[in-house]
Amino acid sequence: MTQRERFLSFMRFQPVDRVPLMEVGVWEETFERWHHEGLPKWVTCLQHLEDYLQMDRSFNLNWLPINDGLFPRFARQVREETGEDEVVTDENGVTYRQRKRHRTIPQYIRFPVETMEDYERIAPRLDGSDPARYPEDFDEDLRCRRARGEIVGLSFPAFFGYPRELMGMENWCVAFYEQPQLVRRIIADRVRFFKELYARVLATGALDFVQVWEDMAYKTAPLISPELVRAHMLPAYEEIVDCMRAGGVKLIMVDCDGRVGDLLPLWREAGIDGTHPCEIAAGSDPFALRRACPGSALQGGMDKRLIARGREGIDSELARIMPLVREGAFIPMLDHFVPPDVSWDDYRYYVERRRELLGRLSA
Repeated sequence: MTQRERFLSFMRFQPVDRVPLMEVGVWEETFERWHHEGLPKWVTCLQHLEDYLQMDRSFNLNWLPINDGLFPRFARQVREETGEDEVVTDENGVTYRQRKRHRTIPQYIRFPVETMEDYERIAPRLDGSDPARYPEDFDEDLRCRRARGEIVGLSFPAFFGYPRELMGMENWCVAFYEQPQLVRRIIADRVRFFKELYARVLATGALDFVQVWEDMAYKTAPLISPELVRAHMLPAYEEIVDCMRAGGVKLIMVDCDGRVGDLLPLWREAGIDGTHPCEIAAGSDPFALRRACPGSALQGGMDKRLIARGREGIDSELARIMPLVREGAFIPMLDHFVPPDVSWDDYRYYVERRRELLGRLSA
């Protein structure tokens, strides 16, 4: 089987020659640590690591290069500068203070949208029908991906994730109560944007997998209530899912960190297949999600904190998740990018031990 065939079949509970061996991603700081611990210097990204350790090519970070954001973007401006910090307005129109070195989460000052008037000003930059959003070599790139047997996928920032980028998380959450007209306008425009932007690739019938990026939950609960999701977002999800299925998309999943147990039933109701990365620290245990929503496709679900504890933690996590792998449509990966507290020796052990166990399961 090709990697594409294996991935799509397994995630739809169909027989495969073996379970896919994938990773969701690796932080840049983790590569920096590993280079001091024996990882060759040329391995600097997930695709290099997959080649070096002979893993399957992950769907993640290998999306079709279609521009789904503001277009054209704003010019980046440095508004203030000190020895350690700088205040920047970036290409997305977001103004924030950040460290020049050892950057962490910035201190946000202003987002480009606070009112309907702000949104009207940037709306021309959200024209999904602009052909320049596709690269000139798109058709050739798509042909080559299919010839290589790769998963042909894209990631769509949708009805919470993208507006959060426009307004900031707190402003967007409050807008559901204080500016419902703006919320309805942004979501309706995002549906139209999806249909306009992806009409070209959907017409080819080559699109296998769509990740709907939301990140709309925190450690203990969703960031907005399920009732608000049902009222404002469920019809939008249903509309784009119908569009995707008509274009031949075989697998649709929501990428959402945090506790997603209250959201997964709504996504499934909309026709979405499942979710990832099943973040353990937030209570999104894949066993509980599968019990609550039978038939859900899941990925991730391995506690990165236990992997960082060494071989004992690795063995216990792998033993824990194997029964769910046997059910199908669950690819075991860390529940987010590999953090820098995981050593190179431990990560190699984790990959090889996982390969061994998945191989036995396949046999």
